[in-house]
Amino acid sequence: MRLNELLELSGITTKKFKNQNSDIKGIAFDSSKVENGFLFIAIKGNLTDGHLYIEDAIKNGAILVIGEEELKLVDVPYFCVPNARKTLALLAKTFYSNSTVNKLIIGITGTNGKTTTSYMLKQILETQGIACALFGSISTVINGKESPSNQTTLDPLTYHQLLAASNDSVVIMEVSSHGLIQHRVEGIEFDYCIFTNLEQEHLDYHNNMEAYYLAKQSLFPHLKKGGIAVIHSNSEWGERLDTYVHSINRKVIKINGNNPTYSIKENKLMENTHNNPSSFPLVTTMEGKHNIENAALAFTTALSLGISAQQVMDGLEEFSGVPGRYQLSSHPTGATFVIDYAHTVNAFIYLLDTVKSHNPRKTIHVFGFRGSRDVQKRNKMLEVSLMYSNYCILTFDDLNGVSPEEMMRELQSLDYQDRCIIIPDRTDAIKYAWELAQNQDWIVITGKGNEQYQQGFAMNTNSDSETLKYLMDSSQKHSTHFSSSSSSK
Repeated sequence: MRLNELLELSGITTKKFKNQNSDIKGIAFDSSKVENGFLFIAIKGNLTDGHLYIEDAIKNGAILVIGEEELKLVDVPYFCVPNARKTLALLAKTFYSNSTVNKLIIGITGTNGKTTTSYMLKQILETQGIACALFGSISTVINGKESPSNQTTLDPLTYHQLLAASNDSVVIMEVSSHGLIQHRVEGIEFDYCIFTNLEQEHLDYHNNMEAYYLAKQSLFPHLKKGGIAVIHSNSEWGERLDTYVHSINRKVIKINGNNPTYSIKENKLMENTHNNPSSFPLVTTMEGKHNIENAALAFTTALSLGISAQQVMDGLEEFSGVPGRYQLSSHPTGATFVIDYAHTVNAFIYLLDTVKSHNPRKTIHVFGFRGSRDVQKRNKMLEVSLMYSNYCILTFDDLNGVSPEEMMRELQSLDYQDRCIIIPDRTDAIKYAWELAQNQDWIVITGKGNEQYQQGFAMNTNSDSETLKYLMDSSQKHSTHFSSSSSSK
């Protein structure tokens, strides 16, 4: 594709320029990835500014540069645009021949439940022989091949590169508020947009709930003209989104709230659109009110896609769960350990209430807070933990540049009462809970889910799951050694 053709088809108006008929070999926004014949886009990020690396990009072979600053370059043409991130997305879409055009695209946004809903929906579709690509916070799946993810919403260049190589019929995407603000899905037209919920989170980035909501809302104008919004309405935000989507003339499937299409009652999905409404059991291997809501979103979306209710139920019954989401393991004493990603007030309530339904002898809760993140919710989260738990162990989560000393001071400043202890090292905190565990206790470890640790801890482990496995292996070795020693006497 020629440079002038790429720019014109991407909606970038230019005058005649040097090399305009040159073939474009690729696009990059990282100067180190530029090769001969590439177009380089300079983006201002949180940590660095791409404009500082323009000369490096030119040395590496860039034949055209786009940025947001008024610059004059001698060696190659330069174009200034109002929003380089948005421009990158549109260029990627054009360069990769609108890689989503022959695929059904489903976007899922919300504070909690994006990952679980996406996995449930993928399971339902694949049991019907429908090949699904998945882009989410845990993994990326293309043509049946899975690779770990390092962010919820990929950059647009990577999206289109991967989708151009995909033979999948359906694409399921988790779409974060950060990704929406940064125009990472610009140019992608969605057949379905799903809204799970909204609660206080990421206010370090969005400043207030209004801005956070508007970021989520900005996904829905990306719906195709015949596209459908699936909205779980359990708050004013869901009702507001319902009104908004109707105002842009898109169809809404609404779960709960005012005048819903479906309601959730006693773990059943109730249809409200006919004189003789149907009801469907929301059977899933993942317990809890929040997972019933996730199942309802996946269920209604699948029904809208033409999959029968029985086929949907069959798919949900086969659902094997999500790594790091309500992940259960057993302790030698008969206690139960739970690893979960819960990191908001409502997520704590839903998870700990689910644990409470098992009538544990004691509930021990291990969790921490991320450095440089929303501090306003911390006391409320601790309050909920102490409300549902017999004992709480505060520890470190990702420090994100905050010093251990500062994070320790922040934990000590909380109203943690007598039923809480602070153990900064996360692996030591989990070990302490392991040693406290007795038969019929439930030990809940939240905040990280399946994520890797970002800093080193006392144990040579990389995640909460690995830490539990290490403790289990050590326990079994000790038990075997003790048994062998006793037998030899």
